[in-house]
Amino acid sequence: MKYLVTDIVRHGAAVKEFQLRRADGEALPHWDAGAHIVLQFSSADGSAFERHYSLIGQPGQSDAYRIAVQREENGNGGSVYLHEEIAQGSEMEVSGPFNSFPLAASRGRVLLIAGGIGITPMISMAHALSQLGKPFELHYLAKSEERLVLLDELRAIPHATVVPHLSRTSGRVDLAKLIGAYNTGDSFYACGPAALLQGLGEAAERQSWPGDARHFESFGARSQPGDEPLTVELSLSQMTVQVAPGTSILDALIAADVFVSYDCKRGECGNCYAQVLEGQPLHRDVCLTPQMRATGMCTCVSWAQPGRVVLEL
Repeated sequence: MKYLVTDIVRHGAAVKEFQLRRADGEALPHWDAGAHIVLQFSSADGSAFERHYSLIGQPGQSDAYRIAVQREENGNGGSVYLHEEIAQGSEMEVSGPFNSFPLAASRGRVLLIAGGIGITPMISMAHALSQLGKPFELHYLAKSEERLVLLDELRAIPHATVVPHLSRTSGRVDLAKLIGAYNTGDSFYACGPAALLQGLGEAAERQSWPGDARHFESFGARSQPGDEPLTVELSLSQMTVQVAPGTSILDALIAADVFVSYDCKRGECGNCYAQVLEGQPLHRDVCLTPQMRATGMCTCVSWAQPGRVVLEL
């Protein structure tokens, strides 16, 4: 569906908000807290992009979708294109809304935890909780105050306790202290880079938070500069697949026509979990328990050393 960029708002030095309306002028579909849309566009040099962006603002029916995009100089170019080449009146293909990060009813405490631009899905969740009259805490982690975008909108939401955490001035936050001990009915929702979500998962595990009380949405590349080419051997299929750094094990298996289960491809659901028979996994998921990590790995995001792993697939 064709959409027009009708307004652009700058939030600090690195974030721009884009407001999109349907090119045919029709009403937009209803959306719920945590939803996202998918943008497809091409840059002037012919590079094609497909990017997922959380919808911000008040969930429900609206005349415009709002997204906030952080410029990533070391990314793959999509955010730079949006910041440099998109202007009011630009047209792009939009699909959705979709929701893989829904907000569920909760009887106990509700914590919203955002790392950097991971604040975007939390804004709609904050509005939705406020509509329900549900008090909640929103913990906003950033390097410095100028990185706290959309803070005025958040602080104006009733029933919200907004707590910024600035690592440049206060150091790294104690995640175990932030979430506290689990009580029946508690839940937390977290969006941010994988390292933050992994830390939250480990803190929650130590404090007996059950899996269904933790909700994650991650972003950012999982590959690391030190990753070496990987040989993946499949014990049941009697196949060997070579995987280059920057390509996920799961994508390499799919390309080789291996029958595998998967869903999110972000290390959040565990559907691509595979037993490890040989090799040392480098875990980069945010969903597995320590017991599961001891015997297997998420093939969508994790890697292995020293260059070889045998999976029971």
